[in-house]
Amino acid sequence: MTEEILTKLKKNEIRTVSRLMSLIENGQSDSEEIMNMLYAHAHQAIRIGVTGPPGAGKSTLSDGLIKEFRSEGKTVGVITVDPTSPFSGGAFLGDRIRMNKHSLDEGVFIRSMGSRGYMGGLARTSHYLADIIACTGKDYILFETVGVGQAEVEIVKNVDITIVILVPESGDEIQVMKAGPVEIGDIFIVNKSDREGANRITQLINDYLEKTSLDKEFIPEVIQTVATEGRGIKELFHQCNKLLQQFKNSGTFKLRRLEQYKTRVRNAVREELEKYFWTKEKEALFQKELMYLKQDNLSPIKAARQLIKNIATSPRHVGGDELKENWNNAP
Repeated sequence: MTEEILTKLKKNEIRTVSRLMSLIENGQSDSEEIMNMLYAHAHQAIRIGVTGPPGAGKSTLSDGLIKEFRSEGKTVGVITVDPTSPFSGGAFLGDRIRMNKHSLDEGVFIRSMGSRGYMGGLARTSHYLADIIACTGKDYILFETVGVGQAEVEIVKNVDITIVILVPESGDEIQVMKAGPVEIGDIFIVNKSDREGANRITQLINDYLEKTSLDKEFIPEVIQTVATEGRGIKELFHQCNKLLQQFKNSGTFKLRRLEQYKTRVRNAVREELEKYFWTKEKEALFQKELMYLKQDNLSPIKAARQLIKNIATSPRHVGGDELKENWNNAP
């Protein structure tokens, strides 16, 4: 069955791609075997992250990059992560609408997904979906983050190149210097550079990068763009290719791929441990014990450590002997 799926993916059968992605996002139990098999075929695509604060023009700039890739005959996959409603659990999927001009292009595949509360700008299953896209033979995969500002540093551990987009109104010197994404960018974009303050923010970033990149392989380029008019997009496209070649020549590319693998393994370990810990039985027992933990004024950290300890030992549960026996017998 998995070999059949791989064959269909290599033929770029969109229905198979979409169904498999839905399977992964919904956490179907039979998806793990498929993803284990697909991983070995998912290494060829170059992964590029596009991050920055809300309103910086990430989608418009990504759209411009798609045009440049397609003009060179390259195929592109796009994963856009949108905020998830804390009430309905649904996502505000605006990026697919903004990029719908590519919907009839077989060389482009765009998938919008909700963050589902996952921190770091991406979604938990973003890279599984990217593996699926990579198996269709796409040359490049763009990750557009959710747009939450300083929290989006997770992306640097998961892509080959990180593009950070700012705007002239990005804020005063202190805000810019402390912004998490400024620390992790390979290329910086000052978008909407036809606005007042563009030259000032560009110089500010350049000065900061020159001071902080002395011990690094390179000093990131700062490019001014007006994405709505296509200005600066070709320069960005060429800089991406230049950096990729530099990284491959220096060995940085392999090191980044190793870091990506390590990050995904760590995330998988965390997810497996959470699934192991929070069985339905343990969740029910935790609810019963919650009042006792609260009455003892245990801090959340101490309470968590106590619960973790209870898995491997025979603890004293404040809920009584019956609760201790039930906990120890829980799967």
